[in-house]
Amino acid sequence: MSGADDPTQRPWRMRMVIEPMAEPPLGQAIEAIAQSISSFEINPGGPWQVDAIFAADVPRAEIEARLALAAASFGRAPPAIVVDEIPDIDWVAENQRSFPPLQIGRFYVFGSHVTAPPPPGALPIALDAGIAFGSGEHATTRGCLLAIEAVAKRRSLGFALDLGCGSAILAIALARLGARHVVAADIDADSVRVAAENLRLNRVAACVRACVSDGFASLPRQSGFDFAVANILAGPLVRLSRPLAHAVAPGGTLVLSGLLAEQETEVRAAYRAQRLAFTGRRAISGWHTLSFRRQQR
Repeated sequence: MSGADDPTQRPWRMRMVIEPMAEPPLGQAIEAIAQSISSFEINPGGPWQVDAIFAADVPRAEIEARLALAAASFGRAPPAIVVDEIPDIDWVAENQRSFPPLQIGRFYVFGSHVTAPPPPGALPIALDAGIAFGSGEHATTRGCLLAIEAVAKRRSLGFALDLGCGSAILAIALARLGARHVVAADIDADSVRVAAENLRLNRVAACVRACVSDGFASLPRQSGFDFAVANILAGPLVRLSRPLAHAVAPGGTLVLSGLLAEQETEVRAAYRAQRLAFTGRRAISGWHTLSFRRQQR
């Protein structure tokens, strides 16, 4: 029997339905060992469905352990998962149907399967849903895109930082709105590889540098940013409050996301302690995106 005909040698699929706030950390927990991941909002503001495909030799126990550890990090029980064989269908077409074009403010986010031209006046961002977080569907990404657009209406974005860049969707948005130079950093090397591909696809690689960095450890530039955005999680945001706050130039803007409504108080306090002025929030589906300004000296 050939490997293609042997069920024990075939990839397998896992499905879970989870609350909106759980989608980024649980997805990130398994993305490194998944062949592909797709996620979508079942109902506006409601639960998300996550489908992941794994190679035959990836044990279910490892997936369950990774999910349990990620869920415990934000005080939740492990999610229930359903495992089954992969039916004989066109998975490329299925993934494309789950990723329709998105209009977020002036940004038009679309996959390679979309052939229609962007709407007049839109700022196009071309990327495919994949292993790197950030396809525009999640509330945190939406909040950051809207915050970037709002700041760009008032002043130049100048030198910018996208910390925890994932797919580089936010770095591309910064470049589209005129940032002169952008540093896009992520702790995950696979995400940075995908980010670099997306930068080339969107023809902004000349002004955006993608790099692997654990926080600020390996950034080519660590201060003087006119605009900085970090779409990660509340815990890392608090831990990085000092270097993030001091990375922003006087008069510059810092945008934070990846935190739940109930986590805002802790995050705001951490950045208030660094003498940043809170300037507003965007609340979408239980997630908050916060904006701060560093005072002029």
